[in-house]
Amino acid sequence: MKKIEVVGAIIIKDNKLLAAQRSAGRSLGSLWEFPGGKIEPHETPEKALEREIFEEFGAKSTIFESFLINGDAKYDFGEIILHCYYTRLDSDIVKTIEHDELRWVTEQEAEGLKWAPTDVPVIKELIKEGFKNEH
Repeated sequence: MKKIEVVGAIIIKDNKLLAAQRSAGRSLGSLWEFPGGKIEPHETPEKALEREIFEEFGAKSTIFESFLINGDAKYDFGEIILHCYYTRLDSDIVKTIEHDELRWVTEQEAEGLKWAPTDVPVIKELIKEGFKNEH
């Protein structure tokens, strides 16, 4: 089975997490996810995440540290492995592509969202830890 490595940004501001809802017409449409995308063959995960944040939102970012667990889900097209990183936005979001909505959510609100399968173990652990601003 083909393994596809992807990255996701854990962006927390004022004890709220930035959640992105996948566009309805895409694979896994309308599910919520961490902003990010595929790692290209020539990229480190950190560089891929910086590129994805800029491409999708027009924002510059700083990657701080990797999250302690990965997400993983198997689909008919392959296995997705999600690597998440604590990230800070260094500029405003000026556009949104590939997502129908961006939302800053509390821990309780995040629990109520329907997350993409790869993101579920990460969001559960993140909620257990609490949305802290120290990253």
